[in-house]
Amino acid sequence: MKVTISYAHDDWGRAISQALVVALRQRGVDVLWDRDLPAENPPSLPEWIVNGIAGNPVICVLSPDYVRRFGRGDGSADRKGVLFESRILLRRIFDHTEPEHCPVVPVADPGFSADLAPVVLKNLVIARFDPVSGDGVDVIVRRLLRLGHLRGAEPEPEPAELEPRDIPQVAPRATHQVLRDLEVASPSTTDGLELVREWLSFAAREEPCPVDLVRGFSAIERIIKSAGDANLMSVVSDHCLSAFSAGPLSDQEKKLKARILIRGRAWHLYRGHELRAAEQAVHEGVELAKGCGDRWSLALGRGSLGALHRALAADAYGNAADYHLDKAEDNAESAITMFTAMAGAGYQAGVCTKLLAQVWFTKHHRGQRGALRQASKLADRAVCLLTPDRARQYHDLLILRAEIAVARGELTRAREFVDRAMRSLGRYQSDGASYVELLGCAYLARARLQLKEDGRDAQRDAMKDAETALKLFYELDIPYAVAGCRWLLIRLAPETEGIYRGDIKMVERLFPDPRERLRAVEERARRIEERAGNRWSRQAEWQDIVRKVRHHD
Repeated sequence: MKVTISYAHDDWGRAISQALVVALRQRGVDVLWDRDLPAENPPSLPEWIVNGIAGNPVICVLSPDYVRRFGRGDGSADRKGVLFESRILLRRIFDHTEPEHCPVVPVADPGFSADLAPVVLKNLVIARFDPVSGDGVDVIVRRLLRLGHLRGAEPEPEPAELEPRDIPQVAPRATHQVLRDLEVASPSTTDGLELVREWLSFAAREEPCPVDLVRGFSAIERIIKSAGDANLMSVVSDHCLSAFSAGPLSDQEKKLKARILIRGRAWHLYRGHELRAAEQAVHEGVELAKGCGDRWSLALGRGSLGALHRALAADAYGNAADYHLDKAEDNAESAITMFTAMAGAGYQAGVCTKLLAQVWFTKHHRGQRGALRQASKLADRAVCLLTPDRARQYHDLLILRAEIAVARGELTRAREFVDRAMRSLGRYQSDGASYVELLGCAYLARARLQLKEDGRDAQRDAMKDAETALKLFYELDIPYAVAGCRWLLIRLAPETEGIYRGDIKMVERLFPDPRERLRAVEERARRIEERAGNRWSRQAEWQDIVRKVRHHD
Protein backbone atom coordinates (compact mmCIF):
# COMPACT_ATOMS: atom_id res chain seq x y z
CA MET A 1 0.00 0.00 0.00
CA LYS A 2 1.33 3.43 -0.94
CA VAL A 3 1.66 6.55 1.20
CA THR A 4 1.42 9.92 -0.55
CA ILE A 5 3.56 12.92 0.40
CA SER A 6 1.89 16.33 0.08
CA TYR A 7 4.34 19.23 0.34
CA ALA A 8 5.25 22.68 -0.97
CA HIS A 9 8.32 23.26 -3.13
CA ASP A 10 9.89 25.81 -0.81
CA ASP A 11 13.37 25.09 0.56
CA TRP A 12 12.22 23.61 3.85
CA GLY A 13 9.41 21.60 2.28
CA ARG A 14 11.79 19.95 -0.19
CA ALA A 15 14.41 19.23 2.49
CA ILE A 16 11.99 17.56 4.90
CA SER A 17 10.18 15.63 2.17
CA GLN A 18 13.30 14.22 0.58
CA ALA A 19 14.74 13.04 3.91
CA LEU A 20 11.36 11.63 4.97
CA VAL A 21 10.90 9.68 1.73
CA VAL A 22 14.33 8.06 2.16
CA ALA A 23 13.65 7.18 5.82
CA LEU A 24 10.21 5.72 5.09
CA ARG A 25 11.44 3.61 2.17
CA GLN A 26 14.20 2.20 4.36
CA ARG A 27 11.43 0.91 6.63
CA GLY A 28 9.54 -0.79 3.84
CA VAL A 29 6.99 1.94 3.16
CA ASP A 30 6.01 2.45 -0.49
CA VAL A 31 6.07 6.23 -0.94
CA LEU A 32 4.34 8.16 -3.71
CA TRP A 33 5.52 11.72 -4.38
CA ASP A 34 5.87 14.02 -7.37
CA ARG A 35 9.64 13.62 -7.69
CA ASP A 36 8.97 10.14 -9.11
CA LEU A 37 6.89 11.50 -11.99
CA PRO A 38 8.60 10.95 -15.38
CA ALA A 39 10.19 14.08 -16.80
CA GLU A 40 8.79 13.32 -20.24
CA ASN A 41 5.16 12.51 -21.00
CA PRO A 42 3.89 12.68 -17.40
CA PRO A 43 0.29 11.66 -16.75
CA SER A 44 -2.34 14.32 -16.21
CA LEU A 45 -1.07 16.09 -13.07
CA PRO A 46 -4.52 16.83 -11.56
CA GLU A 47 -5.56 13.21 -12.12
CA TRP A 48 -2.32 11.97 -10.56
CA ILE A 49 -2.87 14.20 -7.50
CA VAL A 50 -6.48 13.09 -7.05
CA ASN A 51 -5.62 9.39 -7.33
CA GLY A 52 -2.64 9.69 -4.98
CA ILE A 53 -4.45 11.63 -2.25
CA ALA A 54 -7.89 10.05 -2.48
CA GLY A 55 -6.64 6.46 -2.50
CA ASN A 56 -3.77 6.46 0.02
CA PRO A 57 -2.91 7.73 3.48
CA VAL A 58 -1.28 11.16 3.13
CA ILE A 59 1.61 12.80 4.96
CA CYS A 60 1.38 16.62 4.89
CA VAL A 61 4.76 18.35 5.32
CA LEU A 62 4.21 21.63 7.16
CA SER A 63 6.68 24.10 5.70
CA PRO A 64 6.06 27.89 5.63
CA ASP A 65 4.58 27.97 2.11
CA TYR A 66 2.45 24.87 2.74
CA VAL A 67 0.94 26.39 5.88
CA ARG A 68 0.34 29.72 4.17
CA ARG A 69 -1.47 28.20 1.16
CA PHE A 70 -3.32 25.25 2.75
CA GLY A 71 -7.02 25.67 1.94
CA ARG A 72 -6.62 29.38 1.22
CA GLY A 73 -7.60 30.49 -2.28
CA ASP A 74 -7.07 34.12 -3.21
CA GLY A 75 -6.84 34.02 -7.00
CA SER A 76 -3.05 33.80 -6.95
CA ALA A 77 -1.24 31.14 -8.96
CA ASP A 78 1.37 30.84 -6.18
CA ARG A 79 1.60 27.26 -4.85
CA LYS A 80 -1.63 26.33 -6.62
CA GLY A 81 -0.66 22.64 -6.31
CA VAL A 82 -0.79 22.92 -2.51
CA LEU A 83 -4.17 24.64 -2.75
CA PHE A 84 -5.53 21.91 -5.04
CA GLU A 85 -4.21 19.10 -2.82
CA SER A 86 -5.47 20.74 0.37
CA ARG A 87 -9.04 20.91 -0.94
CA ILE A 88 -9.01 17.15 -1.50
CA LEU A 89 -7.45 16.59 1.93
CA LEU A 90 -10.13 18.68 3.63
CA ARG A 91 -12.74 16.34 2.22
CA ARG A 92 -10.88 13.28 3.52
CA ILE A 93 -10.54 14.85 6.97
CA PHE A 94 -14.25 15.74 6.94
CA ASP A 95 -15.10 12.06 6.36
CA HIS A 96 -13.26 10.99 9.56
CA THR A 97 -14.75 12.27 12.83
CA GLU A 98 -12.13 10.54 15.03
CA PRO A 99 -8.64 12.09 14.64
CA GLU A 100 -6.81 8.84 15.48
CA HIS A 101 -8.48 7.11 12.51
CA CYS A 102 -7.91 9.88 10.00
CA PRO A 103 -5.51 8.83 7.19
CA VAL A 104 -3.95 12.33 7.05
CA VAL A 105 -0.74 12.74 9.08
CA PRO A 106 0.71 16.27 9.47
CA VAL A 107 4.52 16.24 9.85
CA ALA A 108 6.81 19.14 10.78
CA ASP A 109 10.38 19.71 11.91
CA PRO A 110 11.04 19.78 15.69
CA GLY A 111 11.25 23.58 15.81
CA PHE A 112 7.89 24.19 14.15
CA SER A 113 5.26 25.84 16.41
CA ALA A 114 2.07 23.79 16.32
CA ASP A 115 0.07 26.97 16.78
CA LEU A 116 1.08 28.12 13.29
CA ALA A 117 -0.51 25.09 11.62
CA PRO A 118 -3.89 25.28 9.88
CA VAL A 119 -6.52 24.55 12.54
CA VAL A 120 -7.86 21.47 10.75
CA LEU A 121 -4.37 19.88 10.71
CA LYS A 122 -3.46 20.98 14.23
CA ASN A 123 -6.43 18.97 15.52
CA LEU A 124 -4.95 15.77 14.02
CA VAL A 125 -1.76 15.89 16.16
CA ILE A 126 1.40 16.95 14.36
CA ALA A 127 4.22 14.38 14.17
CA ARG A 128 7.82 15.61 14.33
CA PHE A 129 10.61 14.61 11.97
CA ASP A 130 14.21 15.86 11.98
CA PRO A 131 15.51 15.79 8.36
CA VAL A 132 19.13 15.80 9.59
CA SER A 133 19.08 13.01 12.20
CA GLY A 134 15.96 11.17 11.01
CA ASP A 135 14.50 11.26 14.53
CA GLY A 136 10.75 10.80 14.62
CA VAL A 137 10.29 8.52 11.62
CA ASP A 138 9.54 5.44 13.75
CA VAL A 139 6.71 7.30 15.51
CA ILE A 140 5.28 8.18 12.09
CA VAL A 141 5.51 4.55 10.94
CA ARG A 142 3.77 3.33 14.12
CA ARG A 143 1.01 5.84 13.52
CA LEU A 144 0.54 4.58 9.98
CA LEU A 145 0.56 0.99 11.22
CA ARG A 146 -2.26 1.77 13.63
CA LEU A 147 -4.28 3.04 10.69
CA GLY A 148 -4.00 -0.45 9.26
CA HIS A 149 -2.64 0.75 5.91
CA LEU A 150 0.87 -0.68 6.08
CA ARG A 151 0.45 -4.08 7.70
CA GLY A 152 2.30 -6.68 5.69
CA ALA A 153 4.19 -4.15 3.56
CA GLU A 154 7.37 -5.67 2.22
CA PRO A 155 10.61 -3.65 2.18
CA GLU A 156 11.72 -2.40 -1.20
CA PRO A 157 15.34 -2.68 -2.32
CA GLU A 158 17.52 0.10 -1.01
CA PRO A 159 18.32 2.88 -3.48
CA ALA A 160 21.71 2.24 -5.08
CA GLU A 161 23.35 5.28 -3.52
CA LEU A 162 22.45 4.27 0.06
CA GLU A 163 24.42 2.06 2.42
CA PRO A 164 22.23 -0.91 3.47
CA ARG A 165 21.05 -0.89 7.08
CA ASP A 166 19.42 -3.39 9.36
CA ILE A 167 16.19 -1.69 10.42
CA PRO A 168 14.16 -3.41 13.16
CA GLN A 169 10.55 -4.19 12.34
CA VAL A 170 7.97 -1.99 14.06
CA ALA A 171 5.80 -4.30 16.18
CA PRO A 172 2.56 -3.51 18.01
CA ARG A 173 3.38 -2.13 21.44
CA ALA A 174 2.35 -3.32 24.87
CA THR A 175 0.63 -1.16 27.48
CA HIS A 176 3.68 -1.00 29.74
CA GLN A 177 5.79 0.35 26.86
CA VAL A 178 3.38 3.21 26.26
CA LEU A 179 3.24 4.05 29.99
CA ARG A 180 7.05 3.98 30.17
CA ASP A 181 7.37 6.31 27.19
CA LEU A 182 4.79 8.68 28.65
CA GLU A 183 6.82 8.98 31.84
CA VAL A 184 9.97 10.07 29.99
CA ALA A 185 8.31 12.11 27.21
CA SER A 186 9.00 15.84 27.02
CA PRO A 187 5.65 17.58 27.68
CA SER A 188 6.26 20.27 25.06
CA THR A 189 6.80 17.93 22.09
CA THR A 190 4.11 16.69 19.73
CA ASP A 191 5.52 13.18 20.17
CA GLY A 192 4.11 13.42 23.69
CA LEU A 193 0.63 14.11 22.31
CA GLU A 194 1.03 11.18 19.95
CA LEU A 195 1.76 8.97 22.97
CA VAL A 196 -1.42 10.25 24.65
CA ARG A 197 -3.38 9.26 21.53
CA GLU A 198 -1.75 5.84 21.69
CA TRP A 199 -2.76 5.57 25.37
CA LEU A 200 -6.34 6.43 24.37
CA SER A 201 -6.37 3.61 21.83
CA PHE A 202 -5.65 1.17 24.69
CA ALA A 203 -8.17 2.84 27.02
CA ALA A 204 -10.93 2.63 24.40
CA ARG A 205 -10.58 -1.15 24.06
CA GLU A 206 -12.08 -1.90 27.46
CA GLU A 207 -14.95 -0.36 29.40
CA PRO A 208 -14.33 0.49 32.16
CA CYS A 209 -10.76 1.63 31.62
CA PRO A 210 -8.19 -0.68 33.32
CA VAL A 211 -6.74 0.82 36.51
CA ASP A 212 -3.20 0.03 35.34
CA LEU A 213 -3.70 2.48 32.47
CA VAL A 214 -5.06 5.15 34.81
CA ARG A 215 -1.73 5.21 36.65
CA GLY A 216 -0.30 7.04 33.64
CA PHE A 217 -2.51 10.07 34.27
CA SER A 218 0.18 12.24 35.89
CA ALA A 219 2.41 11.98 32.82
CA ILE A 220 -0.55 12.52 30.49
CA GLU A 221 -1.62 15.58 32.47
CA ARG A 222 1.75 17.29 31.96
CA ILE A 223 1.62 16.71 28.19
CA ILE A 224 -1.97 17.86 27.70
CA LYS A 225 -1.56 20.99 29.82
CA SER A 226 1.55 21.94 27.88
CA ALA A 227 -0.53 21.72 24.71
CA GLY A 228 -3.50 23.49 26.31
CA ASP A 229 -5.90 20.93 24.81
CA ALA A 230 -9.03 21.01 27.00
CA ASN A 231 -10.98 18.66 24.72
CA LEU A 232 -8.30 15.99 24.94
CA MET A 233 -8.19 16.35 28.73
CA SER A 234 -11.95 15.87 28.82
CA VAL A 235 -11.71 12.57 26.91
CA VAL A 236 -8.77 11.31 29.02
CA SER A 237 -10.43 12.27 32.31
CA ASP A 238 -13.66 10.50 31.38
CA HIS A 239 -11.77 7.31 30.49
CA CYS A 240 -9.76 7.43 33.71
CA LEU A 241 -12.77 8.07 35.96
CA SER A 242 -14.64 5.15 34.38
CA ALA A 243 -12.08 2.83 36.02
CA PHE A 244 -13.47 3.47 39.50
CA SER A 245 -16.50 1.51 40.65
CA ALA A 246 -19.48 3.10 42.35
CA GLY A 247 -18.78 1.03 45.47
CA PRO A 248 -16.19 1.53 48.23
CA LEU A 249 -12.69 2.54 47.06
CA SER A 250 -9.33 1.71 48.61
CA ASP A 251 -7.23 4.61 49.90
CA GLN A 252 -4.97 4.31 46.86
CA GLU A 253 -7.96 4.48 44.52
CA LYS A 254 -9.35 7.50 46.37
CA LYS A 255 -6.01 9.26 46.03
CA LEU A 256 -5.82 8.57 42.29
CA LYS A 257 -9.44 9.54 41.63
CA ALA A 258 -9.06 12.76 43.64
CA ARG A 259 -6.13 13.88 41.49
CA ILE A 260 -7.96 13.10 38.25
CA LEU A 261 -10.98 15.12 39.41
CA ILE A 262 -8.91 18.10 40.56
CA ARG A 263 -6.13 18.13 37.96
CA GLY A 264 -8.06 16.71 35.02
CA ARG A 265 -11.82 17.16 34.96
CA ALA A 266 -11.86 20.46 36.85
CA TRP A 267 -9.03 21.82 34.69
CA HIS A 268 -10.78 21.24 31.38
CA LEU A 269 -14.07 22.60 32.76
CA TYR A 270 -12.27 25.70 34.03
CA ARG A 271 -10.69 26.20 30.60
CA GLY A 272 -14.17 26.10 29.08
CA HIS A 273 -15.39 28.56 31.75
CA GLU A 274 -17.83 25.97 33.10
CA LEU A 275 -17.01 27.21 36.59
CA ARG A 276 -19.84 25.67 38.60
CA ALA A 277 -19.22 22.22 37.15
CA ALA A 278 -15.49 22.62 37.81
CA GLU A 279 -16.19 23.62 41.41
CA GLN A 280 -18.32 20.50 41.88
CA ALA A 281 -15.51 18.29 40.51
CA VAL A 282 -12.97 19.86 42.88
CA HIS A 283 -15.24 19.47 45.91
CA GLU A 284 -15.65 15.77 45.10
CA GLY A 285 -11.87 15.43 44.80
CA VAL A 286 -11.29 17.27 48.09
CA GLU A 287 -13.66 14.94 49.94
CA LEU A 288 -11.82 11.91 48.54
CA ALA A 289 -8.46 13.41 49.54
CA LYS A 290 -9.73 13.98 53.08
CA GLY A 291 -10.98 10.40 53.25
CA CYS A 292 -7.60 8.87 52.40
CA GLY A 293 -5.39 11.44 54.17
CA ASP A 294 -3.83 12.76 50.95
CA ARG A 295 -2.57 16.17 52.09
CA TRP A 296 -1.02 17.01 48.71
CA SER A 297 -4.27 16.57 46.77
CA LEU A 298 -6.17 18.35 49.52
CA ALA A 299 -3.86 21.38 49.19
CA LEU A 300 -4.15 21.27 45.38
CA GLY A 301 -7.92 21.20 45.76
CA ARG A 302 -7.89 24.25 48.02
CA GLY A 303 -5.78 26.13 45.50
CA SER A 304 -8.11 25.13 42.68
CA LEU A 305 -11.15 26.30 44.65
CA GLY A 306 -9.39 29.62 45.22
CA ALA A 307 -8.87 30.09 41.49
CA LEU A 308 -12.46 29.06 40.70
CA HIS A 309 -14.02 31.42 43.25
CA ARG A 310 -11.89 34.27 41.92
CA ALA A 311 -13.18 33.55 38.39
CA LEU A 312 -16.76 33.32 39.71
CA ALA A 313 -16.33 36.69 41.42
CA ALA A 314 -15.30 38.28 38.13
CA ASP A 315 -18.67 37.30 36.60
CA ALA A 316 -20.81 38.01 39.68
CA TYR A 317 -22.75 41.04 40.88
CA GLY A 318 -22.72 42.94 44.19
CA ASN A 319 -22.68 40.80 47.32
CA ALA A 320 -22.23 37.60 45.32
CA ALA A 321 -18.89 38.87 44.00
CA ASP A 322 -17.75 39.74 47.54
CA TYR A 323 -18.76 36.28 48.73
CA HIS A 324 -16.71 34.55 46.04
CA LEU A 325 -13.68 36.77 46.71
CA ASP A 326 -13.80 35.92 50.41
CA LYS A 327 -14.02 32.22 49.55
CA ALA A 328 -11.13 32.61 47.11
CA GLU A 329 -9.01 34.29 49.78
CA ASP A 330 -9.80 31.63 52.41
CA ASN A 331 -8.97 28.75 50.06
CA ALA A 332 -5.76 30.33 48.76
CA GLU A 333 -4.52 31.03 52.29
CA SER A 334 -5.41 27.48 53.35
CA ALA A 335 -3.45 26.06 50.40
CA ILE A 336 -0.42 28.25 51.20
CA THR A 337 -0.45 27.05 54.82
CA MET A 338 -0.65 23.39 53.77
CA PHE A 339 2.07 23.59 51.13
CA THR A 340 4.39 25.61 53.40
CA ALA A 341 4.21 22.78 55.96
CA MET A 342 5.29 20.19 53.35
CA ALA A 343 8.88 19.53 52.41
CA GLY A 344 9.69 20.40 48.81
CA ALA A 345 6.42 22.25 48.17
CA GLY A 346 7.84 25.77 47.93
CA TYR A 347 6.90 26.06 44.26
CA GLN A 348 3.26 25.20 44.94
CA ALA A 349 3.24 27.68 47.83
CA GLY A 350 4.50 30.28 45.35
CA VAL A 351 1.70 29.45 42.89
CA CYS A 352 -0.90 29.92 45.62
CA THR A 353 0.75 33.16 46.81
CA LYS A 354 0.45 34.47 43.25
CA LEU A 355 -3.20 33.42 43.28
CA LEU A 356 -3.76 35.31 46.52
CA ALA A 357 -2.17 38.40 44.94
CA GLN A 358 -4.62 38.04 42.03
CA VAL A 359 -7.53 37.81 44.49
CA TRP A 360 -6.50 41.05 46.18
CA PHE A 361 -5.99 42.72 42.80
CA THR A 362 -9.58 41.76 41.90
CA LYS A 363 -10.69 43.27 45.25
CA HIS A 364 -8.92 46.48 44.21
CA HIS A 365 -10.98 46.56 41.01
CA ARG A 366 -14.09 46.32 43.18
CA GLY A 367 -12.98 49.42 45.08
CA GLN A 368 -11.67 47.90 48.33
CA ARG A 369 -9.27 50.29 50.04
CA GLY A 370 -5.74 49.02 50.62
CA ALA A 371 -6.28 46.04 48.30
CA LEU A 372 -3.82 47.26 45.67
CA ARG A 373 -1.01 47.61 48.21
CA GLN A 374 -1.73 44.11 49.55
CA ALA A 375 -1.74 42.66 46.02
CA SER A 376 1.65 44.27 45.34
CA LYS A 377 3.16 42.88 48.57
CA LEU A 378 1.93 39.37 47.82
CA ALA A 379 3.20 39.49 44.22
CA ASP A 380 6.64 40.54 45.46
CA ARG A 381 6.57 37.68 47.97
CA ALA A 382 5.69 35.19 45.21
CA VAL A 383 8.79 36.28 43.24
CA CYS A 384 10.97 34.65 45.90
CA LEU A 385 9.18 31.33 45.39
CA LEU A 386 8.66 31.26 41.62
CA THR A 387 12.00 31.29 39.84
CA PRO A 388 12.38 31.80 36.05
CA ASP A 389 12.95 28.07 35.48
CA ARG A 390 9.30 27.58 36.48
CA ALA A 391 8.49 29.25 33.20
CA ARG A 392 4.69 29.35 32.94
CA GLN A 393 3.89 30.46 36.48
CA TYR A 394 6.85 32.86 36.50
CA HIS A 395 5.63 34.58 33.32
CA ASP A 396 2.08 34.75 34.66
CA LEU A 397 3.49 36.48 37.73
CA LEU A 398 5.47 38.93 35.56
CA ILE A 399 2.27 39.91 33.75
CA LEU A 400 0.42 40.31 37.06
CA ARG A 401 3.18 42.56 38.42
CA ALA A 402 2.98 44.67 35.25
CA GLU A 403 -0.79 45.10 35.70
CA ILE A 404 -0.37 46.01 39.38
CA ALA A 405 2.30 48.56 38.46
CA VAL A 406 -0.05 50.11 35.87
CA ALA A 407 -2.78 50.40 38.53
CA ARG A 408 -0.30 52.10 40.89
CA GLY A 409 0.81 54.54 38.21
CA GLU A 410 4.34 53.08 38.12
CA LEU A 411 4.45 53.03 34.34
CA THR A 412 8.22 52.69 33.90
CA ARG A 413 8.21 49.64 36.17
CA ALA A 414 5.19 48.24 34.35
CA ARG A 415 6.95 48.66 30.98
CA GLU A 416 9.99 46.80 32.35
CA PHE A 417 7.86 43.85 33.50
CA VAL A 418 5.78 43.53 30.35
CA ASP A 419 8.77 43.89 28.00
CA ARG A 420 10.67 41.24 29.95
CA ALA A 421 7.69 38.88 29.76
CA MET A 422 7.21 39.35 26.02
CA ARG A 423 10.89 38.90 25.17
CA SER A 424 11.06 35.72 27.21
CA LEU A 425 7.75 34.29 25.97
CA GLY A 426 8.92 34.75 22.41
CA ARG A 427 11.58 32.11 23.13
CA TYR A 428 9.07 29.70 24.68
CA GLN A 429 6.31 30.14 22.08
CA SER A 430 7.11 26.88 20.29
CA ASP A 431 6.92 24.91 23.57
CA GLY A 432 3.15 24.66 23.64
CA ALA A 433 -0.17 26.45 23.56
CA SER A 434 0.04 27.43 27.24
CA TYR A 435 2.91 29.80 26.41
CA VAL A 436 0.99 31.24 23.47
CA GLU A 437 -1.91 31.94 25.83
CA LEU A 438 0.45 33.77 28.19
CA LEU A 439 1.78 35.76 25.25
CA GLY A 440 -1.79 36.85 24.51
CA CYS A 441 -2.14 37.99 28.14
CA ALA A 442 1.11 39.95 27.81
CA TYR A 443 -0.19 41.74 24.70
CA LEU A 444 -3.33 42.69 26.64
CA ALA A 445 -1.26 44.00 29.55
CA ARG A 446 0.83 46.09 27.16
CA ALA A 447 -2.34 47.47 25.54
CA ARG A 448 -3.60 48.69 28.93
CA LEU A 449 -0.16 50.14 29.71
CA GLN A 450 -0.08 52.06 26.43
CA LEU A 451 -3.46 53.61 27.20
CA LYS A 452 -2.11 54.81 30.56
CA GLU A 453 1.08 56.17 28.94
CA ASP A 454 -1.20 58.23 26.69
CA GLY A 455 1.32 58.87 23.92
CA ARG A 456 0.47 60.30 20.52
CA ASP A 457 -0.22 56.85 19.06
CA ALA A 458 -1.34 55.22 22.31
CA GLN A 459 -4.82 54.25 21.19
CA ARG A 460 -3.66 52.93 17.82
CA ASP A 461 -0.90 50.85 19.42
CA ALA A 462 -3.24 49.56 22.13
CA MET A 463 -5.76 48.46 19.51
CA LYS A 464 -3.01 46.69 17.58
CA ASP A 465 -1.92 44.76 20.69
CA ALA A 466 -5.53 43.90 21.59
CA GLU A 467 -6.12 42.60 18.06
CA THR A 468 -2.99 40.45 18.29
CA ALA A 469 -4.17 39.02 21.62
CA LEU A 470 -7.61 38.39 20.10
CA LYS A 471 -6.06 36.43 17.25
CA LEU A 472 -3.97 34.29 19.62
CA PHE A 473 -6.92 33.49 21.89
CA TYR A 474 -9.16 32.76 18.91
CA GLU A 475 -6.65 30.29 17.47
CA LEU A 476 -6.40 28.62 20.89
CA ASP A 477 -10.21 28.44 21.08
CA ILE A 478 -10.60 30.28 24.42
CA PRO A 479 -13.98 32.02 24.00
CA TYR A 480 -13.94 33.89 27.34
CA ALA A 481 -10.55 35.47 26.59
CA VAL A 482 -11.71 36.29 23.06
CA ALA A 483 -14.72 38.11 24.51
CA GLY A 484 -12.44 40.10 26.84
CA CYS A 485 -10.32 41.25 23.89
CA ARG A 486 -13.35 42.17 21.82
CA TRP A 487 -14.73 44.23 24.69
CA LEU A 488 -11.47 46.17 25.04
CA LEU A 489 -11.57 46.96 21.32
CA ILE A 490 -15.20 48.16 21.64
CA ARG A 491 -14.22 50.39 24.57
CA LEU A 492 -11.56 51.98 22.39
CA ALA A 493 -13.88 52.53 19.40
CA PRO A 494 -17.56 52.12 20.37
CA GLU A 495 -18.75 53.84 17.21
CA THR A 496 -17.56 50.83 15.17
CA GLU A 497 -20.28 48.76 16.89
CA GLY A 498 -23.00 51.38 16.47
CA ILE A 499 -23.17 52.51 20.12
CA TYR A 500 -22.24 55.68 21.96
CA ARG A 501 -19.34 56.28 24.34
CA GLY A 502 -21.85 56.91 27.11
CA ASP A 503 -23.08 53.33 26.73
CA ILE A 504 -19.70 51.87 27.70
CA LYS A 505 -19.85 52.70 31.41
CA MET A 506 -23.45 51.54 31.61
CA VAL A 507 -22.61 48.17 30.04
CA GLU A 508 -19.59 47.69 32.33
CA ARG A 509 -21.65 48.51 35.41
CA LEU A 510 -24.47 46.13 34.48
CA PHE A 511 -22.52 43.22 33.00
CA PRO A 512 -19.28 41.95 34.61
CA ASP A 513 -19.03 39.01 32.16
CA PRO A 514 -17.46 40.16 28.85
CA ARG A 515 -19.61 37.68 26.93
CA GLU A 516 -22.75 39.34 28.30
CA ARG A 517 -21.28 42.75 27.48
CA LEU A 518 -20.98 41.75 23.84
CA ARG A 519 -24.61 40.61 23.76
CA ALA A 520 -25.68 43.86 25.44
CA VAL A 521 -23.76 45.92 22.87
CA GLU A 522 -25.43 44.00 20.06
CA GLU A 523 -28.89 44.63 21.56
CA ARG A 524 -28.18 48.31 22.24
CA ALA A 525 -26.87 48.86 18.70
CA ARG A 526 -29.96 47.16 17.27
CA ARG A 527 -32.24 49.53 19.19
CA ILE A 528 -30.26 52.60 18.15
CA GLU A 529 -30.45 51.55 14.51
CA GLU A 530 -34.17 50.81 14.58
CA ARG A 531 -35.34 54.09 16.04
CA ALA A 532 -34.55 57.80 16.09
CA GLY A 533 -34.72 59.56 19.40
CA ASN A 534 -32.80 60.42 22.52
CA ARG A 535 -29.18 59.48 22.62
CA TRP A 536 -29.37 58.13 26.18
CA SER A 537 -31.40 55.07 27.12
CA ARG A 538 -33.97 55.39 29.84
CA GLN A 539 -33.50 53.25 32.94
CA ALA A 540 -36.44 51.09 31.90
CA GLU A 541 -34.83 50.38 28.56
CA TRP A 542 -31.58 49.25 30.16
CA GLN A 543 -33.53 47.02 32.51
CA ASP A 544 -35.14 45.46 29.47
CA ILE A 545 -31.72 44.92 27.87
CA VAL A 546 -30.48 43.27 31.08
CA ARG A 547 -33.46 40.92 31.04
CA LYS A 548 -32.88 39.95 27.43
CA VAL A 549 -29.14 39.41 27.84
CA ARG A 550 -29.20 37.44 31.09
CA HIS A 551 -32.19 35.29 30.20
CA HIS A 552 -31.46 35.11 26.44
CA ASP A 553 -34.96 36.33 25.65
